[in-house]
Amino acid sequence: MSKSFRIVSIFVLATAVGLILMLQSNPSNGKEGNKLNAAALEKVLSVKQEDALHRNASSSVRAPSFTLKALNGETYTIGETNNKPLVLQFWASWCEACSIEAPTLKTLHESYQDKIDFYGINLSSEEKQGEDIKAFIQQNGWTFPILLDDNKRASYLYELHALPTTFIIDADGTVLDTFHLVDPMEFRLKLEQLASGR
Repeated sequence: MSKSFRIVSIFVLATAVGLILMLQSNPSNGKEGNKLNAAALEKVLSVKQEDALHRNASSSVRAPSFTLKALNGETYTIGETNNKPLVLQFWASWCEACSIEAPTLKTLHESYQDKIDFYGINLSSEEKQGEDIKAFIQQNGWTFPILLDDNKRASYLYELHALPTTFIIDADGTVLDTFHLVDPMEFRLKLEQLASGR
């Protein structure tokens, strides 16, 4: 009887400590787990193109931080302060629009890789076969890191609703722009403005 009482007591105590720690955690501390502020992002999207990518204009929309493994086995943390601005594109091999935009992403990466970091985030939990991911990358000649969103954590944090979805993030972790399939010339203009600091 006393042994069972001790086990139950330890279980209750451990549960209580866990709940207290969860309740005391600060959701605005900037660490992994904070979702994108969609309401603030709407304000970013409603401004003129020039203003949206102007480095001196702060949107105050912070890119959610997450850590994912890449296809090559390396681990990357996204959403923190970086040396360069970032282009994040959420995609899947079965997505027709992703196939349409893939050559544009390859060309832009080749043009701006010295000034902007590129990351592809594959919805690997939605892929039928793992080989499809590698085949898509090889077919499109992508050489930037491909991160695997196995448990849809990054998709959840970035409130993903469609594919492809691209986020342009400044070096300080501020979301500057987001869009779905876009005209290649418009995409290039966005990155040209970002790379030149306008």
